[in-house]
Amino acid sequence: MSLQLIDNNFIPVAPTDTIGRALELIQQQSCNHLPVVEGNIFKGLLSKKTILEIGDNDTIISQFNDELLPARVNGSVHFLRSIPIANLYRTDVVPVVNEAGEYQGSITHMDLINALGNFCGAGEYGALIVLEIERPKLNFSELNAIMESEGATILHYNISPIAATQIMEVTIGLDKREISTILASLNQYNYKILFTSGEELTESELSDNYNNLMNYLDI
Repeated sequence: MSLQLIDNNFIPVAPTDTIGRALELIQQQSCNHLPVVEGNIFKGLLSKKTILEIGDNDTIISQFNDELLPARVNGSVHFLRSIPIANLYRTDVVPVVNEAGEYQGSITHMDLINALGNFCGAGEYGALIVLEIERPKLNFSELNAIMESEGATILHYNISPIAATQIMEVTIGLDKREISTILASLNQYNYKILFTSGEELTESELSDNYNNLMNYLDI
């Protein structure tokens, strides 16, 4: 739930605070947005850009209610709902509210990155394999069978469609790191391997994987 990612140390501002106070908190908390909270009610998100454009540190924030962004997420929904909100408003802070619109706290970009890392299995011990598969050929039963035949258990899948194509990038998280036989089996089944992380890789394989990773991140 989004509520579980709240940073209780993150400080919002009130409509009665000054622009100078907002700028101080922006710098102190290394963020680009601040939640504006009146009593317990979330009023909107104030951007660093707006603060700098105003310029006058003695100006009261309430004079700029029309500039506030309605970016927020309900604390009862899954934290992944925070991601499109953050992308839509280009914010590194996502305020969390309850059904009554009361401010519960904020999710910072670092909290979100850490949660995404855990969600994707980045902190787990096992290996990762990224495959490129055409959508009609995506066969989870076959992939499960390949992994199980080599003594591995799939901990998670992540699927990323490539825009305007039938290609899917499928990331598989495993419970083991030694994957040389798994890679051999995938090659036998003509799977295109984009990236792997695991043990017992040769120097040339490590070099290839580094180059594949750079290309993968550059998409």
